[in-house]
Amino acid sequence: MPYPPWLRTGPEPTPHERARRRQRARWFSAILSAAVQLPGLAIVIALARHPLAVHDPARAVVVTIGILAAAALVPPWRRPAVIVVAALALPSIAYAPGPPAAALAVAFVVARTVFAGDSLWAWCTLAGMGLAGVTWTIVFGPSQASVRALVVTIALCVLAGVVTGMGARRERFRIAAREESARRRSAAEEERLRIARELHDVLAHSLSQISVQAGVGLHLFDDDPRAARETLRSIRSTSVTALDEVRAVLGVLRDGDEPEAADQAPAAADARRPGPALSGIAALIDDARASGLIVAFQAEGDANIALVPAGTQSAAYRITQEALTNVRRHAPRARVEVDVRVTGDAVTIRVRNGRGGAPQGEGAHGGRGILGMRERAAALGGTIEARPLGAGFVVEARLPFRAPPSSASEGAAASRGANS
Repeated sequence: MPYPPWLRTGPEPTPHERARRRQRARWFSAILSAAVQLPGLAIVIALARHPLAVHDPARAVVVTIGILAAAALVPPWRRPAVIVVAALALPSIAYAPGPPAAALAVAFVVARTVFAGDSLWAWCTLAGMGLAGVTWTIVFGPSQASVRALVVTIALCVLAGVVTGMGARRERFRIAAREESARRRSAAEEERLRIARELHDVLAHSLSQISVQAGVGLHLFDDDPRAARETLRSIRSTSVTALDEVRAVLGVLRDGDEPEAADQAPAAADARRPGPALSGIAALIDDARASGLIVAFQAEGDANIALVPAGTQSAAYRITQEALTNVRRHAPRARVEVDVRVTGDAVTIRVRNGRGGAPQGEGAHGGRGILGMRERAAALGGTIEARPLGAGFVVEARLPFRAPPSSASEGAAASRGANS
């Protein structure tokens, strides 16, 4: 649904600004309604001064009352305004010389009442005007005054119908604008949470690994300088990798601040997102081993990796990374078993460590680290289970996915080729 111009851009007006706009609209309608009646008043005054004209004081009175109807548009009252203005303008509509200019005041107040959401008052007022014209015709017979009143009433009914339709359309646009604003806020919040999870995973994993390696380097500094040197090289490599990943996350933030970034296609936005892949888990295992962990790694279904979307691969990598970080932090000497399996519709991850227990302060329901893993899995419609197992702890995740038809056919062909 295309947005009308008044809902496309611009900040939301404050209550004070809205009140000033309504006040200006009331004064404009009152001045214009009074101005169009001034020629009729001039005609009445001219006829009163002409020696051959028949003087009719009632005409001067009804024109003056019509101008008072225009003045009644100024006060900020809502529902009674339509009744008061119509009652004052009806005699001028029926008897004033020239066209029924006082009908403009009634048109303004009817439109204002309908836009304010009080259309019932407007329609009841118009029904009263029509009933007055019909009653006058029945009692006193057809006359120019009764015909003018009925014709103006019919025209005002048409106007009220048009304004009612415009008001309903404007309300639909407002609802659509509010929903769009809520959707954008929700998308921005999800993006902030995603970036926070990325930073948590990168920094927690890297700093934990650097801390362990620094401790090993200090221990070996005097006894085995060569091993200490290798540990320092590993710390340097880990820190460089962490800085690259942090730069990638901050690059997404910079791109999001550019004006043209909002107009780019979703695929281009996804391409900017930092996304480690399943193929990087092997390097992750090597880093864990270099930091002193004893890790047994098993991977199955490499032929199906091409079917897995980038978001699912990134989540699988981060879940494995967080599980290893928890092991390194709370059970650094435990044996770890990492099992990653990729099927045609899901990625399954199992990380189990021996004695060392659950991460402190987390338990089966988890703290920040396990909570982040649960959020990643839930975002993809997957499940994750973290629980004590024997003397150790196990994290099991299942991330379902739906491969595109083209990728599915390519993956099936690759699987057949690998089996042959």
